[in-house]
Amino acid sequence: MRLPPRLHLALLGLAAALAVAGAYVHFAAFVAGGLAVLALIAVAAHRWPLATLVGGALATLVDPVIVPRLLPGTLGTGPIGVSEVVLAVAGSVIAVDAARAGRLRDALRDPVTPLVALFVALAVVSAVLNATPPAVALLGIAMTVDAIAVYVVVRAVPIGPRAAVLAAGAVVAACLALALFGIAQVVIHPSLLGFASFTGDFGEGERITSFLGNPNPVAAVLGIGLPFTLFGSLSLPRPRDRWIARAALFVLLVALLLTFSRGAWLAIAVGAVIGALLLDWRAIPLLLVGVALAWGTVVVMPRGLAVAPGSDGTPSEGGAPDLVDTTVDRIGNLEGDDARARFTVQGIPIIMDHLLLGVGPGRYGGAAATIIPSPVYDEYGARLYGFRTIHNFWQHLLGESGALGTAVFLAILAGLLIRFVRAARAAPGSTRVLLAGAATMLLVTGVHGLTEMIHEGNLPALVIWLVLGVASVFAPVRPLTEASRPRQSLYHY
Repeated sequence: MRLPPRLHLALLGLAAALAVAGAYVHFAAFVAGGLAVLALIAVAAHRWPLATLVGGALATLVDPVIVPRLLPGTLGTGPIGVSEVVLAVAGSVIAVDAARAGRLRDALRDPVTPLVALFVALAVVSAVLNATPPAVALLGIAMTVDAIAVYVVVRAVPIGPRAAVLAAGAVVAACLALALFGIAQVVIHPSLLGFASFTGDFGEGERITSFLGNPNPVAAVLGIGLPFTLFGSLSLPRPRDRWIARAALFVLLVALLLTFSRGAWLAIAVGAVIGALLLDWRAIPLLLVGVALAWGTVVVMPRGLAVAPGSDGTPSEGGAPDLVDTTVDRIGNLEGDDARARFTVQGIPIIMDHLLLGVGPGRYGGAAATIIPSPVYDEYGARLYGFRTIHNFWQHLLGESGALGTAVFLAILAGLLIRFVRAARAAPGSTRVLLAGAATMLLVTGVHGLTEMIHEGNLPALVIWLVLGVASVFAPVRPLTEASRPRQSLYHY
């Protein structure tokens, strides 16, 4: 008997609640509840594969803070969180179904597949030459490559235009939820529902953390959703939907400013402008208007309405922080004791001494080099100053994989960008928004990788590769000399 979707979802929620409750009783009860959750996820992946993958990828948003809060302090999910477990189960079921239906082979026939294989091969060569222990090398490779598996699995799912737009819409909706909760931290209380804001070091006051615990991941996720609202404001078929997209764009911009993540601001500015020049120049004045309105809102919006007078959480008497002055102070600190600047200086000799193939996977800059301490830091006198990573994905990749591995990874992203741009120019309505948003998201996240570990680990990499996988279905590979013309999805409906 097949359960209706709503009943299945209700049972899934009940099983998750029982697993959490069981964790406070006995470990065996937690395991039993967890197995029931995974069984229901496996069934959902068989019946509703795309929705299950979207849910699994968005589960990364509850991994950093919400899941640890729900579970006892003695029981943790480690660096993988619940999202990777969910996606591992769902992905396995979907891959088996696709193999039986003959779709898996088609999904693998994509330029990304051989390029990822080449990237892994170069990483293995680097590990061998640098005598990197197998466990370290495996962890280092997996921290970058495992998210790309979502791309392949998504391509193995039959996706029509409507389902693709709904998947992208779910990602944008999650970004909006993140943004609205963060804005509420400013308007209502800086520690709303116990989720504390982050106090800035340069006069910013409270930087929103929403329910992720840190403003920088919040900004990274907002940067994923923002391009879709930007192009949706221009190209969605119905006027009502375009106005909804504009409202969503405004909310995301307000939240983005309140993160005070300058790396994200730069990434949005550069990525969105390049995306607009490639696809629709009207996005530039629209973005400028949106930023102006968001900026004005940040200046005049009420603050701390639920904060008791005289308490520690009372907003500063000076009101809204000055976005310009605080940013100037932040940039000026780059010449002082800024950790990112030190990471860059300390990383140069490491990169130059291992220019072609790097020091080996899991050995520099990323979380793997902290989980299993790397001797490279001591060898070069480099430090992390209390951080887990060097907060620069491209420097990390250059250090671990060298120029060859980095060039291959860039080729993966550049190839997708070219496909999306060409397909978007010929696509109608909502499909155009999907492809233009994905292309611009690639640009934004690529630039943002200079200040954050965007493509390492599960957040936001799993969401990024989910979106790229969905968009790739509508951007088939074509010769560069072929004239642009409308194309259908890989799967026809």
